[in-house]
Amino acid sequence: MQQERLEEIDESHEAAWLAMIEDYRKNDPKTFEAAFKRKVDWTSAEFRKFAKEAQKERLDWRPGANKTSISRYVLLDRAGRICATGLMRFPLDEKTEVDGGNLVCEVPPSFRGQEFGAVCLSHMLFEAVRAGLRRVLVTCPADQASARKMAERNRGVLQDVVESTQPYRNGMKIARYWINFG
Repeated sequence: MQQERLEEIDESHEAAWLAMIEDYRKNDPKTFEAAFKRKVDWTSAEFRKFAKEAQKERLDWRPGANKTSISRYVLLDRAGRICATGLMRFPLDEKTEVDGGNLVCEVPPSFRGQEFGAVCLSHMLFEAVRAGLRRVLVTCPADQASARKMAERNRGVLQDVVESTQPYRNGMKIARYWINFG
């Protein structure tokens, strides 16, 4: 893995995004349904709409009361393919403090097992520091050894394992890791 770059998602990522969506649809339909399914099929127009929504979601790095700043990222390889996606959100609310956390990284099926999740999280930690966060919560399914390893390789300290509050996860056990910056 060399020279991956993290970029905030925008309209220039359309072809790579649609290719990634197809990878999920064919090779991991469960994650596709939970994380990427939309009311209408993914098309060029739908991606452009999504990219504009993502720009609106990102408030600023000092959200006001009852507001959450959400920034969406893509980790691109040398060929411009999306080898991971990232999401940063803060502050946390009741649900995201249990299951979701500040930073979320997803690796498309075709790129799994190649350390792209750890690389994405490492880049996302830099963005969290830039945003002024002093620590972040990273959550993952407790039974996913690779996801837990990703958090631990990036200085994550296990706080506990809790039951998911997300309906689509149906009582799944969630490992919660805190990463401190100082």
